Amino acid sequence: MKKKFNVFSLLIAAVLMIGLAGCGKSTGGSASGDSDKITLKLGHNQPTSSPFHAGAEKFAELVSEKSDGKVKVEVYHDSQLGDEGELAAGTKMGTVDISLVATGSVTQYYPRYSMFDLPFLFRDYDHVDKVLQGEVGEQLASEAEEQGGFKVMSYWESGFRHYLNSKRPLESPEDLKGLKIRTPEWPVLTSATETLGASAVPMPFSELYMAAQHGVVDGQEGPLFAIKSSKMYEVQDYMVLDGHTYTAMLLIMNPKKFDSLSKDVQEVLIEASKEAGDYERELIRDNEKKDIQYLKEEGNLTIEENPDKEAWRKAVQPVYDKYSDEFGKDLIQQIMDTK
Repeated sequence: MKKKFNVFSLLIAAVLMIGLAGCGKSTGGSASGDSDKITLKLGHNQPTSSPFHAGAEKFAELVSEKSDGKVKVEVYHDSQLGDEGELAAGTKMGTVDISLVATGSVTQYYPRYSMFDLPFLFRDYDHVDKVLQGEVGEQLASEAEEQGGFKVMSYWESGFRHYLNSKRPLESPEDLKGLKIRTPEWPVLTSATETLGASAVPMPFSELYMAAQHGVVDGQEGPLFAIKSSKMYEVQDYMVLDGHTYTAMLLIMNPKKFDSLSKDVQEVLIEASKEAGDYERELIRDNEKKDIQYLKEEGNLTIEENPDKEAWRKAVQPVYDKYSDEFGKDLIQQIMDTK
C-alpha cells in the first residue's frame, strides 16, 4: 500500500507541476497567438448614463473585437474604484490598470497639464482638436509618461464648463461674488473661481449632490452632460453658459502594465482607445444642444445663454498673470495662436 501511495503521490505532483507551468505564461503574450486571456480593469467617476461610461464600454467592445476576444476590459463606473484623484494614484501605482480622468486630476504628478485649466484658453471645439490631437497634445503626453509616471493612451473630453448655483441668476462675472462654489481639487480652476469673487470649495464629485442639497455649497461648475447625468438641476436653479474652462480627459494606463504586454496587444489598446475617444467626444458634442434644452425644460434651470464672454475673460486675467511663467508663456501662446 505504501509503495502504491508513493507512486500515486508522484503522479499527482507531476500533474500539478504541468498545471503550474501552464499557469505561468505571461499575460503579455500575443493577443492573437496564445490561449491566455488578459483582463484589465478600467475605472471612471460618472454614472452609466454618461458619455464617459458609453465611451468606456465602446473601448471594451473594440478591445475585445480587435484582439479576437483575448483581451477583456472590465468597466467600473460611479467611482467604484475610487474618485478621480484615487483613480489617478491607483493607475500610477499599478492597483488600477486603466482610468479615465481629467487632466486636472494628474497635475500633482505632471503639473504642466494644469495649463489646460486656464480660463478661456480654448476658443471652441475645433481649436481643442487641433491642439490636443496635434503636436502640443503629443508633446505633453510624452512628457507626462517620462515625468509623471503614467501612460496617456488617448485624449477624451469632458467639455466646456459652466457655472450654476441655487441663489441668483448669473448675468455677469460679478454675480458670482460671495457664493460658495464647489470645484474639483484643481489649483488653476480653484484660483479662477476665487478671482471671480466666489469661495472655492474643493470636493470629490461623488459628494457634490448631497453638499448642494444641504447648502454646504451654493453652486458648482462643470460640463453640461455631468450636470444632467448627475441630476444637479434638482438642487440648482441658475446657470450661465460662460464656457470658462475646457476639460480634457485622459485615458491613462500604468506604464509597467502596458510595457508587460506584447506589442500587438499594446497596438490593440492604443488603437481602440483613440477610436473610443472619437466616439466619446462625438457624444459630448452632439448632445450639448439637447442637454441645454433638457436642463431648461425638464430641469427647470434658468440659463443665461449669451453672456458677455469678453467681460468674463477680462475678469479672470489675473489667473494668467499668476501661472504663465510656471507653465511656459511660449507654449501658452502656441496654443492660443493655433488656427
